[in-house]
Amino acid sequence: MKIGDTFVIGEGGHLWIVISDPAKHSSRFVIANLTTDANRAGTDCELNRGDHQWIREVCYINFGDAREVTPIEEARISECIEDGRICKHFPMKSAVLQRIICAAKKSKALPTGLRKYF
Repeated sequence: MKIGDTFVIGEGGHLWIVISDPAKHSSRFVIANLTTDANRAGTDCELNRGDHQWIREVCYINFGDAREVTPIEEARISECIEDGRICKHFPMKSAVLQRIICAAKKSKALPTGLRKYF
């Protein structure tokens, strides 16, 4: 996977975004999801309709639920994309991705162990 790639796990799931560059961290990277629940996610990074094809209403990057993906986990995700359990979507637009990364650097919700990726 590459920075900016997006995917949805399961029917009606959240859009997940690769928000750090695997090439810079030995094929490890951070993913974060979108939610419409501002109370859960906080408002560190708001996205709107037009920022990505999947977005239909105001939503927020849920930095608190961001997670690190290892090469083994990436292989599992790729298998699930191939067999249809995970739906790959259009990559995040570069300008929107940069907004997300800037917000990640400032977010107090991002787990401390993931800060090294930014």
